[in-house]
Amino acid sequence: MSRERDGWEYVGGQPRWAPTVEIAMAEITGGLYGHEYDEIRRRLEDLVRAAQRDAAEKLYGEYRQHPELELGVRLGLNKAAELTFPNYPEEDGE
Repeated sequence: MSRERDGWEYVGGQPRWAPTVEIAMAEITGGLYGHEYDEIRRRLEDLVRAAQRDAAEKLYGEYRQHPELELGVRLGLNKAAELTFPNYPEEDGE
């Protein structure tokens, strides 16, 4: 089992459903075609970007709100935010 292959992983010797974004989207859009597929896929991609923006905002907020944190921790928060949403707050193509 592999999250990247089929969405399943083992934690503590027990399987759990923990799909990647692509696998979860494929599960939702399976059986859809044409305009219906395109519309649902676009809406799901909007949802993914919203979650990425929310996560990046929280990480940047922690970075800004806690100047007392060690430099390494603050740099780690900043790097995590950049990896979560590399172009935040801009969108692709803007």
